[in-house]
Amino acid sequence: MNQNAKMLLFNSLLLSLLTLGGCDALYRTLDKEGADEKELVGEIELNESNHTIEDIQVLLKIYGYDPGVIDGKWGIRTRDAVERFQKDVGLKETRKVDNETWSKLVEFKDKNLIKDGKLNMLLIQEILSVADLYDGKIDGTFGRKTKQAVIDFQKMHGLKQDGKIGYKTISKLAEYVEIED
Repeated sequence: MNQNAKMLLFNSLLLSLLTLGGCDALYRTLDKEGADEKELVGEIELNESNHTIEDIQVLLKIYGYDPGVIDGKWGIRTRDAVERFQKDVGLKETRKVDNETWSKLVEFKDKNLIKDGKLNMLLIQEILSVADLYDGKIDGTFGRKTKQAVIDFQKMHGLKQDGKIGYKTISKLAEYVEIED
């Protein structure tokens, strides 16, 4: 097939996609992750904050990925944080929040380990108590005893023992939530 015939075929296919499904169908064909993100986030207005992007930034920050300022706007630091998150959880590194990335981001929110944009320390203390690692008052405060219990929990599960509840630690904590259900 010569170059002109290829170009004619391509243009015909492009026109068919636009006619049958519009620009959205073409966009989904060319950039699935971008189309997923657009569905999740909605239209982005210049210099306007977006609630879903803000949720993404909050979750990334909770998991230990620095998205920069929590402002509800896409920026380089937020995109970099999305990419590092995708890499660490074994997803395709697109820098876009597609359906798979969104599912991983909200997984612990759905299990009530994240509530109102923060770690649910009451539930985390209860889990640490059930695991016989915490014997303090279950008050939702991340104090000295809770931090030591987190370190002990991390040690028990072969995680980095830093006392911080990032993505890997919360993933292990979530296994206890599934047991209790």
